[in-house]
Parts: sequence; structure tokens; C-alpha cells
Amino acid sequence: MNTSSDNSTGLIRSLIEYIDEQSFLAGHGSKIVFGSILAVFGITAYIQSEKYSKYKKSKRISTSSSSAYKESTAKLNKSRKYGHWIPDYEFHTPVPPAYKDWDLKKTKPLPYRAFRHKYAVNMGIRNMEWDNWIELDNEWEKFHNHKVERIEEKGTELYGTAPEAMEAAYELLDEFWQYLPNRYPSLFKQTEYGLDNLLTGEVHKFKLGFRTEDDPMKIAAKMVQDDLAIMIEDEEGTYYLKGGAIILAGFWRLKDKFNMPLSMIHTSGDVPKYKEKLKTGMEKFFIRQTCDKPVVRNNYFIQTDDNLPWSTSIGSEDKPDVGWYTAQPATTAEQLFFRSERQSLRRLPKTGAIIFTIRTYFLPITQLAEEPYVPRRLLNGMSTWDDDVQEYKGWDKYKDAIVPYLEMKALEQEARGLTAESVPDKYPY
Repeated sequence: MNTSSDNSTGLIRSLIEYIDEQSFLAGHGSKIVFGSILAVFGITAYIQSEKYSKYKKSKRISTSSSSAYKESTAKLNKSRKYGHWIPDYEFHTPVPPAYKDWDLKKTKPLPYRAFRHKYAVNMGIRNMEWDNWIELDNEWEKFHNHKVERIEEKGTELYGTAPEAMEAAYELLDEFWQYLPNRYPSLFKQTEYGLDNLLTGEVHKFKLGFRTEDDPMKIAAKMVQDDLAIMIEDEEGTYYLKGGAIILAGFWRLKDKFNMPLSMIHTSGDVPKYKEKLKTGMEKFFIRQTCDKPVVRNNYFIQTDDNLPWSTSIGSEDKPDVGWYTAQPATTAEQLFFRSERQSLRRLPKTGAIIFTIRTYFLPITQLAEEPYVPRRLLNGMSTWDDDVQEYKGWDKYKDAIVPYLEMKALEQEARGLTAESVPDKYPY
């Protein structure tokens, strides 16, 4: 996406921010180096600041709440020419407080149980609280080890950044630079060059002036448990997958989807009812999404093997054709695993790129079915899948194992008074 601005104040502010950052990174000596740059722009900055001051007075706008620049930028981006995002230098992602009592060994994964008694095909998005953008827990080390091992084994099959997404990838890293050490101070330390991992000793260098040859998406992937994707808008208003680190996705591969438009990503994966119920609304949502309105959604699958990074049941990751048709039918509930994703979706303010985070939660069905109300709710939900949903989710490969097992566990719970009528609505938990 091209970024442009008719407001020279924003350009000047960006330059000054850059110079200030370089001064912080390099010490007082850098102020001498950049002094001439400041001199060139000094008069222009003064004139623009005077104009802006007069504008504020005439409109009686309080800078403590919403600046004229911010209002102007938001309005211009709403009616922007597709593919030409206007950088919003006034928007800043809220800095989160430290996660209360977070412990790398003790903080358990959140129990997402994103299924209801009746299944429905929709986007299922909810507003996201900024503090909860990235969720880390006591499985961080396991996920990290998986990622490191797979990157060493498969390299750029798992990550990559197209030239038109490079600026967005570094903006994502800058967002992590603010978010992660504030939210998880016992795991990350903010430095002048990037972030240090206090557990692994990894030194991530990505700040301007310290960047290495490492792909920025590979750097980002090693920090979080999520897979990551960058969507870029073209001049037709279509969004393309132009950057990503898809390392633990289980059922799909980055190399199959890279450079695809949003619609083809879904149709090539045979997402049920995408054209009928999802396509139009999803495409409009992407175009209209603003920086201050992040969203989150959840989904779930049943997996017939215990491999988190890649479900070997659907075929070898190295073969071109994979799918449920290759899987052997499960015969016992002990073979089955509940796989759930928590996906966040937000727009970056400077580049206008859309960022997907995809966090996987993974546990045995036998463990899941011990939770109150869950067996009946999950069984009811799966029983309402349409034929195309059943095919997409591989129903025929595990129905004979999961249905009698969940029915048995549900009856046990109902005998103790845990009935569908008494279940509290706590979706997505």
C-alpha cells in the first residue's frame, strides 16, 4: 500500500521523531550529525506549527482529547483512494499494564471453548481489548522451541516478507517493542536496538540503525506463540497476503497462500459458504477497519494426531496435495485433539497494513470432555454442521470415535445435574 499525506505537519513530525530516536540510540553526537537536517526544516516546521495553532483556536479543539490532525487523517483515510494509506502519526497503540501475576511456568493457557449448541457460519468477530492483543502463557517455551526447530528445518517455506510489506513488518516489530516488555516484563527487555529475551538470551535487533539481514517476520515469530500474517491493500481495494510467519498452523502452509488475495485464500481452502455468507462482509470490513478498532475471533477443529505444528494425518507437509482424504479414521477418543485458534485483526497506523495474529490452543479431547457442560455443548454443535462444514472439518474421519465418547461423558455430567438448560453462556470460554 502506498502511503501519502497532504499535511506537511505530519511529515515534519515524522522527521523529528526519527531524529529524536536516532539521538536516543546514538547519543548526543547524533544531534550534531542531524543538526543540518533540522535547520533545513526548521522554518517550515515553525510556519506549519503557527498555521496549526491558528486552526486549533478557530475550531476550539482540545489537544488533550483529539487533535485536528488526527481527525483530518481519519477522515481522509475513510475516503482514501484504495492502496494509498495516509500515515496516522497521532494514533498510538495504548501501552498495556504488566499482566498481573504472569508467570512463565504457572500461567495456564486461556480455556477458549468457542462452540455453541448450534453451529453458525459467520465472521464471529468481537471487539478486542488492547491489553490482550498478544496472549502468552506457560506453553511459550514449547511453542518457541517448535518454531526454532521448524525454521532451522524448513527456512523460508515458513516465513517471508514481500518488498511492499517490508515497512509494515518493521512497524509490527515496533509495536512489539512497546507492547511485549510492558505486558510481559519478566520475559522481554526493551533496548535501544530492539528486544532482549530474558529466558533464551536471544537478542532481537530491528530498530532503525540496528537492523540485520534477518527477515522481520522471522524475528517477530520468535517472540510470540502466534503465527502472523500481513495483508496489504492494492489500488482495487483488494487485500493480499504479502508477509507472514505461518509456522504452527497445522492445516495450511504459507507457501501455498503467499501473494494470494483474501478471497482466494479462503476459496482455495474450501472454506464453507465463503462466497454466500462471508466474502462481501469480510472484504468491506477490511477496507473500513480503523486503527483504533481491533477485533478478535475464535474457531475450532478436531485433529486426529497430536502434532501441533502440522497435522500429519492429512498428509506429509512436504507433499503438494494434502487433505482429509488421506487421513485414516480414528477408532478411539484417545487419538483425538481439540485445536482452537484465537485470531486478532488490527490495522497499523503508519502503513495501514492489516495484521493477523493466529494463536493456537491444543489439548486432548479426553481432557476437554472432563470440563463441566462441554461434552454436550460440543456434541450438539458438531451435530448441526452442514454437509460442507463436515467435509471441511473432516467429520467422517473421527465421528465414530468422538460421538459415542462425548455422549457418554455428557450423560455422566447430566446425571450430576450439569444439563444444557443450566449451562451459563460464557462464549468463547
